[in-house]
Amino acid sequence: MDFPREKEAAMRLELKQVWANPGRPVLFSGEEDLGTIRWYDETLYLEGPVETSGSAFYQDDHIYLFLHVRGAIHRNCSRCLTDILEHFDKDEFLEVPIDEVPPGMQYLELKPYIENGVRLAIERKPLCKPDCKGICPHCGANLNVEGHKPGCQALEKEVDPRWAKLKELLTSQ
Repeated sequence: MDFPREKEAAMRLELKQVWANPGRPVLFSGEEDLGTIRWYDETLYLEGPVETSGSAFYQDDHIYLFLHVRGAIHRNCSRCLTDILEHFDKDEFLEVPIDEVPPGMQYLELKPYIENGVRLAIERKPLCKPDCKGICPHCGANLNVEGHKPGCQALEKEVDPRWAKLKELLTSQ
């Protein structure tokens, strides 16, 4: 039986450590349980928490974040729509202008930066396998698991209309 688990506190960066030593990195690591993220018009589900590590330093009115994210996310293959589990592992370097941090704030919440790191880490058009054949636009068959359906227009050789006149000239001789 699964028991509801207590929600862990979101990862955050203690700003007084960052302000105290300008130019010197402050290290952080942990896990952020995002659950889902929005990616264009779809909601993507993460498989467990996102492992996050990195460092931050303050210089020239910016907080610079070096962020490493690693995890897995449920996606659909962009060619055949099969469910896949995409693993990601990515480093990102981000700048946070100091004027985006409200005065007196003690912590910088890292969740939005981790979410953006995940978005930057995942494939724009994921594939279930590199040679995925996709779905036939004529009969709807998943060409990875079955052939074209009987009567499919894809089986008929279609002549490009730009070459039709040349074909007429070649066959008339």
